[in-house]
Amino acid sequence: MIADVDVSLRQLIGTGTYPGDRIQVDLDPPTKDWAARRSGPVMNLFLNDVREDTARRTANYLDIRDDEGVIISRRPSERTFMFTYALSAWTSRPEDDHELLGAALVNLLQYEHIPLEYTSGVLREITSRFKPALLRVGGLMFSERLSTELWSAIGGEYRPTLAITVSVEIPTGLAVAAGPRQTEPPRFIFNDTRSGTSSTVAGPSPTAPLDADGNPVRERRRGNLSRESDTTSNTPAKKKK
Repeated sequence: MIADVDVSLRQLIGTGTYPGDRIQVDLDPPTKDWAARRSGPVMNLFLNDVREDTARRTANYLDIRDDEGVIISRRPSERTFMFTYALSAWTSRPEDDHELLGAALVNLLQYEHIPLEYTSGVLREITSRFKPALLRVGGLMFSERLSTELWSAIGGEYRPTLAITVSVEIPTGLAVAAGPRQTEPPRFIFNDTRSGTSSTVAGPSPTAPLDADGNPVRERRRGNLSRESDTTSNTPAKKKK
């Protein structure tokens, strides 16, 4: 699935930066060897971090319904993963680097998410069934210190970079089958031993009509509380001598 994100971003940047012209976009780490092998203007799209967005994780289960709207199973909620890329421009002059990187920035800022027509494979299947792949441009890539250490670690020539983060909701866990289909409403009986009355509250019936707000109509009935006769209650108490 990560490879599908790569393909989508390469196509979005390569064809949209200069409409009508295609820009070469490489995924290799921008090392000195890579820089020496390149020919002509090129943009480097280096994936440097993959992590879960734990702030968006939820423990709720999602209901899976059939064509009749009946819950047949439940599965865990999706988990959101963030893929962060460092985008840099490589030409023969710094002015041209800035021009190319700026054009890519203007292009990417037109989108809040990756358009469906740029997706493929598993990414297209996920984004068409769930939420689109969110696109965040120009955010802080870790920290300034870690960004500098990244360039030192790969041994490349430092270039201005543009952080691009793609957030994708990925299905997780296996669906758990729901219980048998409900055939009658649940009933709750509340007895008042003082007044001798009982109150029955019925839950929503599978065939119950809906009210104005779209909620099932509930039934509530009141009746007399049946008391069991005590065999000793009619026997007069004996007086102590």
